[in-house]
Amino acid sequence: NKKCDLRVVLLTGWTHKDLYQLPTKPSPNLPNMSSVYLYPTLGLFEGTNVSAGRGTDFPFQTFGSPTIQNAVFSYVPTPKPGAKYPKYKGQKCYGKDLRIFDLFEFYASPQLNLDLILWAYLNTSDKDEFFLKNHFYGRLAGTKKLQKQIVDGDTINEIRESWQPKLSNFKTLRKKYLLYPDF
Repeated sequence: NKKCDLRVVLLTGWTHKDLYQLPTKPSPNLPNMSSVYLYPTLGLFEGTNVSAGRGTDFPFQTFGSPTIQNAVFSYVPTPKPGAKYPKYKGQKCYGKDLRIFDLFEFYASPQLNLDLILWAYLNTSDKDEFFLKNHFYGRLAGTKKLQKQIVDGDTINEIRESWQPKLSNFKTLRKKYLLYPDF
């Protein structure tokens, strides 16, 4: 039954399109703004057999797996602060290095990088084991639908189009709560 005197203070001149720099890293696994902006996409790899770079000096700025083929970039996860037991500890992982990630390009069109997820799935030698059997991917993505779309071979455009009706409803619902102009 406690109540607080809540006051919302609006920022003058701020918009959702303004880049923000965190003054301190929020986690040992999110060491910079590139990792923060890539996290929504690379976090989905936590429900797969792909490492999101935990156990490297650049977590959530790379991804890979011993089963990925057609990749020139590789790394070997080792124990680090925040990643005591990283996925594939001591094993060579092949994948992509995203440290050259362009924050401004991303921020111009903020969305999940489905191309990275599809690339990893299409280039793994073990598609049957790509999604972990514990159904964690469905919890991360919200439903099992994205996993099914990837396995069924849906294109990025088909996947995004399937989201539009619910996204439209959500945008209408949230409009009354926005403090600043929408994207």
